[in-house]
Amino acid sequence: MTRFLAIGPAGEVPVSAAGEPLYFPAPPHPGPLHTVAVSPDLIALGVSAEAAAALAEAAGGRLEDPRHFGRDREVSRAVALLRHRGQISFDPVDGTPVTFAADGVVAVGGQGRRIFPRVDPAVIGLVELAGQERILLARNANRGQYFSLIAGYVDAGENLEEAFIREVREETGRRISGVTYWGSQPWAPSGSLMVGFTALTRDEHPVGRTDGELVEIRWVSRPELGGLPLARPGSIAHAMITEWRNAR
Repeated sequence: MTRFLAIGPAGEVPVSAAGEPLYFPAPPHPGPLHTVAVSPDLIALGVSAEAAAALAEAAGGRLEDPRHFGRDREVSRAVALLRHRGQISFDPVDGTPVTFAADGVVAVGGQGRRIFPRVDPAVIGLVELAGQERILLARNANRGQYFSLIAGYVDAGENLEEAFIREVREETGRRISGVTYWGSQPWAPSGSLMVGFTALTRDEHPVGRTDGELVEIRWVSRPELGGLPLARPGSIAHAMITEWRNAR
């Protein structure tokens, strides 16, 4: 049986009072702005903000930020595909208007060139101060309401490890070593694939200038984590911090 999932223009997801995504047996009214096939039995519908809010209200639920579903592959894929569907109107190579295949996923330009959903690789990681059981957390200038791990996008010509080393140096002024892969997570709100690492540093204090992207950087011990606003559940940052806190 085919299920339908409505998603608002900013990726907002109507959920039940229990916080579960609302799936429908038929497309809800009014009709969607965009439609994409997420899987053989799931169709995602891009709807207006007003329609998304009305669906949530009718079910006694609410609208949930797409970042809440970072560990939910199905919802993350739906948000990412609808984001692509709404952003691509012209072929970036020749400027011709695009049409979409029947699944709503692949765009086709005037010369027949296929345009697939873009995924931007990004790195994020847990940096521990050698021998001291403290990790490096920071507040971003654009998201200063909580502390998270150091992260950034991969630059042209870099591998993932090089990107993480560079981001830590640029943002915090610290040098790291022992970079080790931890895991990965799709991050649909920004069209990213977050690749997580762990690393060590002996630089308690910065040894170079920083780029100003972070408004506060601090070393945090396990007992101190409970008193800080942290990256929300569902994010790879939250999972990495939680794993470190519980590893005693």
